[in-house]
Amino acid sequence: MADEHSNSNSSSAARSRSSGCCGCSGCGTIFVLALLAAGIYFGVRSCDKISDAIKNFSLVQTTITSTLTSALGDLQPQGGLLVGWREIDTRVKFDRETTVGAFGYKVPVGSVHVFLDVPGSRAQYIIPSNGPNDEYWNAQAISESVIMLTLPAPIVNDKVVEVQSDPGKIKVYIDNDWMEHLIPSGGDIDQAKKLLRQAVIETAQSKPALAEVRIEARQVAAKFFGELFTRSLGRPVTVVVQFADEIGAQVGGQVGGLGSSDFPK
Repeated sequence: MADEHSNSNSSSAARSRSSGCCGCSGCGTIFVLALLAAGIYFGVRSCDKISDAIKNFSLVQTTITSTLTSALGDLQPQGGLLVGWREIDTRVKFDRETTVGAFGYKVPVGSVHVFLDVPGSRAQYIIPSNGPNDEYWNAQAISESVIMLTLPAPIVNDKVVEVQSDPGKIKVYIDNDWMEHLIPSGGDIDQAKKLLRQAVIETAQSKPALAEVRIEARQVAAKFFGELFTRSLGRPVTVVVQFADEIGAQVGGQVGGLGSSDFPK
């Protein structure tokens, strides 16, 4: 009897162990399948989110490109984005040599030098544009809220220059060398005045002047296009402005060097 009871207990224990093993194996399979299912589910959701993010980013880029193209069309009649005006003080010098001679020979007998000190002329600065398809203008979305705007460097708008015309503000100085009898004519002064416009442009586009204008141009462009992009995207954005010559790009036939800045060299 004892042997039978012992055999019965052993058999029951064996069945119990066998049953437990099968249970663990089944649970393990279910657990692995559950992990796989969860991985697939979250993977699909992650792919959907990435896909949505790509679509949103693409939409942002398309919108800002369209906005920029439209703005350049509006700016074309004035030659680009107006940065501002600056007063320019200039000094002009006109020289006329006087000679006497005969039989084909001429001997200089002195020169007349006319100097004009002219304050209060005005020069206009713009960020130039050739219209909607200008390749030197570019807007790139860095994120959904930050846009990098690449522009040509600001220049003097030589089509719009205001030269001082008030005679009371123009000072005239005469130097006739050692020949006191050489008196400048009204024509000499008129010739000097004809040089004024070019002198204003040259002074306005000097390195120190343009360095100051670049700082203002960044601010004007960032504000102008920041407002445009904010309206077109329907949310606030930050516009970061860089000029093409700062990345070594060629603009208007001139190559800007790497590391160009808003300060004169």
